[in-house]
Amino acid sequence: MKRSNDGQQPNEQDALDSNKRQRFTQSDYGDVYAQYGMMSQYAQANPFAQPTAQPGYAGYTQPMYSMYGAGQSMMASQYGGGYPQQFPTAAPTYSPTSQPLVGEATRTIYLGNVDQSMQPHEILSLVRTGMIESYRPCYEKTCAFLAFVDSTSAQAFFQEYLSKKLVIHNIEIKVGWGKPNTFSNLLRAQIQGGATRCVYLGRLTDVHTEEFISNAARKFGDIENVKIIADRNIAFVHFLSITSAVKCVASLAKEPEWTAVKVNYGKDHCAARNDFGQFGFQAFGQQQQQHMGYDAYGGYNPMPANPMVPSTNVLRTLYMGNIHPDTKTEDLCNAIRGGNLLQIRYLPDKHIAFVTFMDASTALTVYNHAQNVGLVIRGRKLRVGWGKPSTVSTLVSQAILQGATRNIYVGGIPETLTEDKLRLDFSAFGEIELVNTFREKKCAFVNFTSISNAVTAISAMRMNPEYSDFKLNYGKDRCGNAFKTMHRKNPVLDVAPAAVTEGALGDDEVKEDPSPSEENVEANNVEPKNVEAKVELKPE
Repeated sequence: MKRSNDGQQPNEQDALDSNKRQRFTQSDYGDVYAQYGMMSQYAQANPFAQPTAQPGYAGYTQPMYSMYGAGQSMMASQYGGGYPQQFPTAAPTYSPTSQPLVGEATRTIYLGNVDQSMQPHEILSLVRTGMIESYRPCYEKTCAFLAFVDSTSAQAFFQEYLSKKLVIHNIEIKVGWGKPNTFSNLLRAQIQGGATRCVYLGRLTDVHTEEFISNAARKFGDIENVKIIADRNIAFVHFLSITSAVKCVASLAKEPEWTAVKVNYGKDHCAARNDFGQFGFQAFGQQQQQHMGYDAYGGYNPMPANPMVPSTNVLRTLYMGNIHPDTKTEDLCNAIRGGNLLQIRYLPDKHIAFVTFMDASTALTVYNHAQNVGLVIRGRKLRVGWGKPSTVSTLVSQAILQGATRNIYVGGIPETLTEDKLRLDFSAFGEIELVNTFREKKCAFVNFTSISNAVTAISAMRMNPEYSDFKLNYGKDRCGNAFKTMHRKNPVLDVAPAAVTEGALGDDEVKEDPSPSEENVEANNVEPKNVEAKVELKPE
């Protein structure tokens, strides 16, 4: 409606619109809150950490609160953080730079008044909001930097100590924000593969005392503490960074004193709680963000907000029991057919294994085959059942769509490059199931137990000067071949390990399907990636 006295002196029409107010801005009257633009300076004092807006929730806005700069995060976590903000991602409180962090979420917490009398464990024992990437003390500046794996955990920690003080040795620790930083591709892939800063040690003996373990672990980096559970013959070593733990897992088991010890990743004691406690709704919001889509006008959309994220957990993991004590991971992979593996975890001390396939249909096919025909390894028929439902991370999903498998092809290798050398170089990225070399074709295949480890390895080794002249690509997973048709008149007999290993490898890698093998690669100059069986992830 046209006004007659916008910012003007009263005139003869005052009787008609004396109840009108003067304009304070040049905005249209449709923007009923534009007149409060003068209050934007209060928005910079927002005490609430604002989560990053997600594309699936961009339709949910709160214009009525934007003038105050506070309060909209009260319900933001439940809905995945879909409220677009003009304010800092982190709360602009105490910071060593005295400048708010704008535009990018940070994973790093600044801790002030930290001196040498404060042990890392005294500080890290108070962290309960999420996994830690690294803890870096700077005693000369009386401070420390605590980097979480994700920014959500950092924000939860910051919010926790907004309402209470962090006190150690009667000294109040100042809590602020550090500078934003990003993961390297290598570290990100290692974390996706299950890496933490905690190292699990199993099958320990009386020789492995706390001092003995500490001295061995410090060769890979600074440690927080060593916890030994004597009645179970296990121990947990918490490093101050995930990078140090990765080095330990890759190298410790190769030392003579540790060959009989089981080395793997454990759970970080700083990991967030799973219950609906103080920050329980945050996890709920992330779940809804992954599994629901919303439209500003159409309401609920049953399709996922991100098509690359599986909509639900899928039964893709098979449990295998009654495994012969002499069985190796290689023997399991020789017997499994029907589809490419996402991951295989073999626990020889419990005689069980968990085999995860890329999709649910493959797992169902293998399960039906095991029930109708049976899976036999070293004369024992395996008990096959279902494991827990699982999802595939976005990083691994994208790699699979581009042809990634757990098998890495290395072409153009010299005679001096042995299997032991390949195993030593590639084992830094994860457990290796099998290394096969073919001298006449000048190539080799390195089979990991997990696709995520293979993705990490191939990205890192392409930048390794020692392997820059070699062809590195994804090879064929022999588990993707079809089941063999067997005709037996007599009951299943025990088969010698050498016959199982050599026969299966020869048939799978070379004879049965030569198209993706090294013979076809060298003869036709075709890399394995181009002839791999195409895998599609079907979110269910």
